[in-house]
Amino acid sequence: MSDERNEIPTSTFFIGAFITSAIGGILLLALDFGWWDGSNYYLGVYIYGWIGAWNGLIGIPIIISGFLLLYCMGISILILKFPEKIPDKKYVKYGLYASIIVFILSLIGGIIFAVEMTIEEAWWGFSAGFYGGIIGSLLTAILYFLGMKNLEL
Repeated sequence: MSDERNEIPTSTFFIGAFITSAIGGILLLALDFGWWDGSNYYLGVYIYGWIGAWNGLIGIPIIISGFLLLYCMGISILILKFPEKIPDKKYVKYGLYASIIVFILSLIGGIIFAVEMTIEEAWWGFSAGFYGGIIGSLLTAILYFLGMKNLEL
């Protein structure tokens, strides 16, 4: 038996982190986070709407989350462009922390949105922005963690 290990190249993790953070950040900034419909069709009352990054003050955490994921994308670009000289190692850790913050913000925002819409007794659902934030940040955090572990940072 040989002691050779089939190791995944470190660049694979950061290419994945680049893709997931880019898609997640763009989805958060460009598309809605959630929607609701509180209409009463029998009374002829039509109330519906959506929440997204550009809906005033309530969208500020969504904007912050989107730009944090784009920051992670920038870190991945630096790592991929200069593999022999990884930029300051603390930036790689900052990318991991930023993606975890986005996950927490998206999760808390989703819980608050779901509770509020349930209290209002409205039909509601999450949109692509929510899923981009949750899935994009979770995958980015996992890939950064694996990449850092592979680099032994």
